[in-house]
Amino acid sequence: SWDRLASAVSLNGGLGIISSVGTGYYEERKYASKELNAKPYGSENFYSRKGLQALINNARKVCGDAPLGCNILCASNDYARIARDACEVGFNVIVSGAGLPTNLPEFTVDFPDVALVPIISSAKALKIICKRWQSRYNRLPDAVVLEGPKSGGHQGFT
Repeated sequence: SWDRLASAVSLNGGLGIISSVGTGYYEERKYASKELNAKPYGSENFYSRKGLQALINNARKVCGDAPLGCNILCASNDYARIARDACEVGFNVIVSGAGLPTNLPEFTVDFPDVALVPIISSAKALKIICKRWQSRYNRLPDAVVLEGPKSGGHQGFT
């Protein structure tokens, strides 16, 4: 979701999540500096930092200092940059799936107060993430999202 739903959820005690995908489309492609066929062109425009900043700024107008999260797909082009952008613009939580976010702590090392929440589909995936994060970054996930085999979305189930 984007700013309106996420800010309403956070305002009412939940954790609103803003997607990092397609932020160059936000406010009629206002934050895309290059387009091709009326679409943001290139990773830096599709995953626009300026668009992400505008999204969180507009959400904060509604929910104030309530926690907000950013969902980042591991399969995204420029995953590392997007994770850093999310931290730098002020998200409190990063939720990340569509792959194993094994290097996420590396990209957020300068932001230890940002909670990292991997999306996993099995105990084995969680063990891999915990072992790698602990050995390489001395960090464990702050929480996890567990998706079952019929969770829908990117797994193809509805």
